[in-house]
Amino acid sequence: MDVLIRTRDLSKTIGGKLLFDNASFEVVPDNCIGIIGPNGCGKTTLFKILLGLVRPNDGELWFKDNIRVRYLEQTAIRSQNLTAHQFLVQTTQVDSIQQQIKSYESQLEDPAIYDSSKYEEILEKIQKLQMSDGRVDTNSRHENAIDIIEEIGSGKLSLDSKISTLSGGERQKLALASVLAQSQECDLLLLDEPTNHLDIETIEWLERQLVDFPRAIMIISHDRYLLDDLVDRVFEMRGGHIEIFDATYEKYEEQKNLRQHLKHQAYAKTMADVKRRKASIEKMSRRNRFDSQISSKMKRLKKLQHVENPIIKDYLLRFHFKNVFKSGKNIADGGNLSKSFGDTLILNDVSFEILSGQKIGLIGPNGCGKTTLLKMLTGAEKPDGGILNISRGARWGYFDQGHLSLNLDNTIIEEILRDQKDLKETDAKALLGQFNFKGNIVYNQVGKLSGGERARLAFLRLIMQPYNFLILDEPTNHMDLESKMAIEGTLNSFSGTVIVVSHDRRFLDNVTDTTFLMTNASIIAYKGNYSASRLQHQKELLSTPGIKLIDMPGGNLKKYVVKKSFTDWTTRRKYKIGEEILIGDHNFELHEWAINSSRLKCLRRNK
Repeated sequence: MDVLIRTRDLSKTIGGKLLFDNASFEVVPDNCIGIIGPNGCGKTTLFKILLGLVRPNDGELWFKDNIRVRYLEQTAIRSQNLTAHQFLVQTTQVDSIQQQIKSYESQLEDPAIYDSSKYEEILEKIQKLQMSDGRVDTNSRHENAIDIIEEIGSGKLSLDSKISTLSGGERQKLALASVLAQSQECDLLLLDEPTNHLDIETIEWLERQLVDFPRAIMIISHDRYLLDDLVDRVFEMRGGHIEIFDATYEKYEEQKNLRQHLKHQAYAKTMADVKRRKASIEKMSRRNRFDSQISSKMKRLKKLQHVENPIIKDYLLRFHFKNVFKSGKNIADGGNLSKSFGDTLILNDVSFEILSGQKIGLIGPNGCGKTTLLKMLTGAEKPDGGILNISRGARWGYFDQGHLSLNLDNTIIEEILRDQKDLKETDAKALLGQFNFKGNIVYNQVGKLSGGERARLAFLRLIMQPYNFLILDEPTNHMDLESKMAIEGTLNSFSGTVIVVSHDRRFLDNVTDTTFLMTNASIIAYKGNYSASRLQHQKELLSTPGIKLIDMPGGNLKKYVVKKSFTDWTTRRKYKIGEEILIGDHNFELHEWAINSSRLKCLRRNK
């Protein structure tokens, strides 16, 4: 099989921090590789090295001749003054790309530019433009990108709109349309956090596109369901190394647990050896304290005692809530609520109740009013009509999506001490250390932190208060997998009430027991987590009079066989190659995408 990229002993250090060392791997055409690891470990830097935008400190890097690479950046669109249409023209049409390259090359003709940092910036921009696909039918690609926008833009994304007026989700859809258009005309797709700002419906659309993507993919993501459904290899970046797992994400988790178990066993064996050696040295010392063997044994013992305890890492992020207030049976309820912003109707005669101890997942498409509802619960927004009651015993804490509760001018340590007058600075540093804010970083300004770091800091401030009602707006945005799982464990151990907005399906499945679906200015309440609520919602749609089901010609049922394994996100069931499924009018819509993508093949008609 052809090799697209080959690396050997690749190393990179930035600002004295080793990101990875001695990294060797190959990327071949049918790979779908998930890149995972804690924030700041160098995932994006690795992509930039593969794009030629950043040089490694050491090692070899080889590319297939004329390799065509497309890249979705984590901050997908930076230009604010362009319209959506102008952005698509610039990113999909050859003439525009060539004009940009010529413009940058003409700037390099000025000798003075070589004495400034702008020289390297221009080289990077030229390299990036050259890596973008300039050998395709760009008219078709442009038209294809517009078709994608019409499919996922929900009719709200106008191509005449300025980028500056678009929401984060709309910008991400625009960038995805540019990157995914004419997918057969690229060799490798690099995606850096492609689900950022997307609602669940669009994330699942993206999954279906990537499952069918005909070329190699490398994807940085913290979305475990997306990784589970797509990747066949996992590159885990941690502690200055890239550890490669030739496995699906599900198998990676199993292999990682096994490797961690072996590390624990090895550590226990090493500590037992340390204990034995100590006893031996003490015995020898009592006999002859000047014995030269004692010195050499002490040196070997010192090395053994520096073995890292893997168990400590497992307990680094353990969050504990102080829950001291009782709130009564109902912590909140709304009756006949209405809310509008201009011509946009958010709630229309809506009633609901939030029971004490419930863990509610609030879901719905972007722009439906989820954040507005949370702000109504905090009192920051008022309903236009109806009654909203909050229990007198409720002590609520609010995690806002933009981390507006943080004072950006404070240092990290000042921010922790701001509401904790009796907390000692040494104790505050210990708490921050548990959240991976270590050493002199605690004196950094909050405004200079990354999105993930701000989220961790905001969550730490939240859980230091004695709340019994948590109102959380996208608490895991920009967080790495370890932080997400730690928060899941915390919320599961929290005995109070939680209502959380999230587009992370696995987070919702692991944390919530009730689902509020906001749709068409109403709220539909379901018992169960995200997967259970979605199944109930699909059944309701399929049984609703007037819903037009796709006709199954020649009979009600057909037998299908699984040709390629896939996951049904409605039921969370995994289908394996060779399984047979009966599909009829009652469940065709649930399996339509699998049929259209040739994962399911019809065997025969049942008579």
